[in-house]
Amino acid sequence: MKSTKAILWAITIISTILLATDLIPLNAAGNLGVDSKDPGIVATRWRETPPIRVTMRSTADWGRIMFDDEVGNNTNGIRFKHILSCGWFSGNDSDDEISVGKGTWYDVLYNVTVKKTGDIVAFNKQREDFSYTEMYADVVFEIDPSMISGYIWLMLAGQGTTVFQLTNLQDQYTIWQETMSGTGHTRHVRRYIVLDSFFKRWEISPTSVVVLTLMAILMMILLSPMLPKRNMSRRKENIHRSHHLVQVSEHIRPSLL
Repeated sequence: MKSTKAILWAITIISTILLATDLIPLNAAGNLGVDSKDPGIVATRWRETPPIRVTMRSTADWGRIMFDDEVGNNTNGIRFKHILSCGWFSGNDSDDEISVGKGTWYDVLYNVTVKKTGDIVAFNKQREDFSYTEMYADVVFEIDPSMISGYIWLMLAGQGTTVFQLTNLQDQYTIWQETMSGTGHTRHVRRYIVLDSFFKRWEISPTSVVVLTLMAILMMILLSPMLPKRNMSRRKENIHRSHHLVQVSEHIRPSLL
């Protein structure tokens, strides 16, 4: 009995270690560092992402995504690390422009002038150019691992429809996407993103499936000899109890008479 329990414990421990090793993302460690852009702000531990493609497919004359808070301090949990490249996929004219990096923008929102500073990906097709275009910017971000979700700002022109999308280029999956249309006024809309989605999603690999299957088979084999013994012992206990009750009833019956 003791040897069987020891084997079961060993199998459980080994399988747990294998599963934990298989499920932890390879880039979960080794990418953390202490950094802060503002000396007056307490240092934050940031984690570097794989290359992320920011795309905007739009019929608006301009559009922007800002990966920052309103004053450029990155308290939103997302910031630029490296800008790799940017360009157009289709539809652009010679005067169409792309801007990527830290910048300050002034917009008139419902007759009020606002100012925002931060890490921005933007395109501008000049006023009232509503032709369809597709642009991209490949960026390595840093995220704050202490935060579950971070936010970005979508800055929309008054007209046209824009599809905003973030794609993990390393593992080829869509992190986040949203389609928005203009309402006649410039809009700044805040959207939240789960920060873990910037990294490879956890998956159960074929190795994990094999380990779980073998574990289940071994436990069935090792436990099977114990089941008949338990059933026999329960039957014996039931027979002993019923026999004891018969004896007691036979002993009580004459006294009642």
